[in-house]
Amino acid sequence: MQVGIGAEKYYMIPDTGSSDTWIISDRFKCLDTYYGQDMPQEDCGFGPLFKGDFPDGKINDQNLNISYLSGDYLNGHMGFANITVANVTIPKQQLALVNVAAFGGNGVSSGLLGLGLKGLTTAFTGNDPHNDSIDNLVNYSPLVETMSTSEVADPIFSFAMSREENLSFIAFGGVPPVKAGEYTTVPIQKGTTTAGRTDYFYYTIAIDSISWNSSTINQTATNLPNMLVDSGTAINLFPGIVAEAINNAYTPPGQQEDNMVWSVPCDATPPTLEVVIGGKAIRTHPSSMVLPETASEDSSRCLSGIGASQTSSYVLGHTFMQEIVAVFDVSDKELKFAQRLD
Repeated sequence: MQVGIGAEKYYMIPDTGSSDTWIISDRFKCLDTYYGQDMPQEDCGFGPLFKGDFPDGKINDQNLNISYLSGDYLNGHMGFANITVANVTIPKQQLALVNVAAFGGNGVSSGLLGLGLKGLTTAFTGNDPHNDSIDNLVNYSPLVETMSTSEVADPIFSFAMSREENLSFIAFGGVPPVKAGEYTTVPIQKGTTTAGRTDYFYYTIAIDSISWNSSTINQTATNLPNMLVDSGTAINLFPGIVAEAINNAYTPPGQQEDNMVWSVPCDATPPTLEVVIGGKAIRTHPSSMVLPETASEDSSRCLSGIGASQTSSYVLGHTFMQEIVAVFDVSDKELKFAQRLD
């Protein structure tokens, strides 16, 4: 999505699975993700680079130090800028200007718009990321909280994602202009760190059940772990036994490529998939179950929209979020979901 940083506009990834907003500096160093070796800037795959310094001032002795499940990681300085999203300007929002990146970008986006909760922010006192630890972690006001305290919009945002780009919407302070069915509402679950700290970190919710059906298979999984709703992850990441069973229900069955992902023929027929949340079944659109954009040249195989998590973090990603309306109510700490009817 297009985001205003000060007077300039950039394409940024809206990410509910992260709370830190960052933009890439034109002076950044690109590193190899695995070996940490210097690489040309273009190898990190960013869009236009941010020129200059923070429009509303730098924060002295504070740095961003963040890693992602993909293995990408970033470091940078912290400061302030006015950020404009969907015609809403959040004044003097804290963000990072990244100067070190081990990152595999899409060649379009210049940064990430962190839409997560305060407990997940990852600023640290000092300027040397090698010295960062839980002892110097600083939680700051992320964008959705600043949006509320500055009273520029209600602390609610929502997605109406679609496989068709021109039918995808994000709204701040309300819901997108799409037709939707009846909503189901569930509370956001708190989490506890290994250090014993309990807080709201992710948009984590309880799952009643998951059901999948094909012409020959009719199965349901219950007693499932909580899952986080993450607009920054392309596929759903389920417990391994569930992911394997769903991929076996494709026609023809999926082929496991590694511990996380499966591939299927790009013209495979996926099973129907329903995730029951708050007593209501949310149906996944068949077009979201096969990812044609992942097919390599001269290949007829695509990634499945269902993968297996290799950690204790289970994810409802784009596969789940496409063709529904997902409302993130930060003030009431609850999420709402409805099928799109348009």
